[in-house]
Amino acid sequence: MTTVVEWIGFASFVCFTAGQLPDRVATHFGVNSVPNGWMTRGEHVQFTLLMGLAIPVFVVGLFTFLRRFHGLLNIPHKDYWLAPERRQETMDFILRQGFRFAAMFIVFIAVIHGSILMANRHSPAALPGVHAAWIGGGFLAAAGVWLLGFFVRFLRKPA
Repeated sequence: MTTVVEWIGFASFVCFTAGQLPDRVATHFGVNSVPNGWMTRGEHVQFTLLMGLAIPVFVVGLFTFLRRFHGLLNIPHKDYWLAPERRQETMDFILRQGFRFAAMFIVFIAVIHGSILMANRHSPAALPGVHAAWIGGGFLAAAGVWLLGFFVRFLRKPA
């Protein structure tokens, strides 16, 4: 439910800020901060909303699939964590992690939209490379922490 509320917030943010964009939106930038890809405002909003929905739905779908076909899981101490008495708790944790990862993608796409808003406020549009690096690096760092938390859970095998 939290992810749905987050997506509604994301969609509201995109829709309410769309009017701040020019008719022709710089949406992709080269290493020199100069735009090299454009969309109309409507195309950008549709694309952003679609990616903000499709990627999280795919992630949750993948984790739901893994929950259903747990034999495909490759986790430490698999026999212990998937024993009948612990399987439901393990599968619930895995699905929660899927929702958390999906939520991270929603935030990531919202931040990208925010950076496109910021870049298009300049004339000519420009997105500092440092800004793009922080966005990508921040997402990778968050994904790394998420992944570490995921596997640390299964590395510990209670006595």
